[in-house]
Amino acid sequence: MDAIADLLGWFNTERTTVVVAALALAGILYSAQSASAAKAQAKSAKEQADQAREQVELSKQQVDLMLRQVSQAEAVEATAQQARRESLQPNVLVDIAPGVNDPGVFVLSISNIGASIARNVRIKALDEMVRSDGLKLHELTVFTEPISVMPPGQTRQFFYDVGFQPFKGSSPLRCRFEVDCEGPFGPVETAHYDIDLTPYQGGWAAPTTLHSVVEQMKKTVSSLNSIGQAIQQEHSAAQTSLERKIVQSTRMADDWTTWLPATEVLRPSSSNGSSDKTAP
Repeated sequence: MDAIADLLGWFNTERTTVVVAALALAGILYSAQSASAAKAQAKSAKEQADQAREQVELSKQQVDLMLRQVSQAEAVEATAQQARRESLQPNVLVDIAPGVNDPGVFVLSISNIGASIARNVRIKALDEMVRSDGLKLHELTVFTEPISVMPPGQTRQFFYDVGFQPFKGSSPLRCRFEVDCEGPFGPVETAHYDIDLTPYQGGWAAPTTLHSVVEQMKKTVSSLNSIGQAIQQEHSAAQTSLERKIVQSTRMADDWTTWLPATEVLRPSSSNGSSDKTAP
């Protein structure tokens, strides 16, 4: 009790003030130190959060890059697959152009230029096509009924008109066609063809002349002559071979004396004759 009393007696006003001030200063220092530590922790946490955000952003970029690479790979594969399928699909082409044998006429051709058989080919003439002689080309069977089969390389040609008629307004200069068909992978994408004959106007597509007919006949006669000469050569070779076979077969069938010299053949006969006479 005396110690407590002495202690309480020691705390006077000045000493109490000093102790309180010291305690307050210690509290302030501790608070400052705690605040500094908290600030450092907050800074560290912020840095860690920033690093985490950067890592998340980097991961997101990597994922986006991988997704783009996958998408590009899928697009390349789809394009390659589409190209492979298209290379194996039929391709039915509709065109109007000057004839190969006679450039003085326009020929409407339908060709399968693809690599496979075209089935159930349906061709629509989207415009009326009336020829100079009044024939309605758009009502031809090829435009109203499907073609069951068109093998690769097959071409069907139809007389469109004489070369100068479209430019006189007697037949259309522009035509549109729509083509549908089926291939080994199912239906083929619908094809559209817009044909314009205007570029041929004033060009080399001219009406047929007598000179072109004569030249074509000359080519035909020359081809026929070549064919006739080839047939004649084959006939002569066959005839010569047949004659040789006949001669060889005749030689084998004859008696062996047939090919002896005449003196050798006649000598035994005369001796036999004299022996026959002297025998009696």
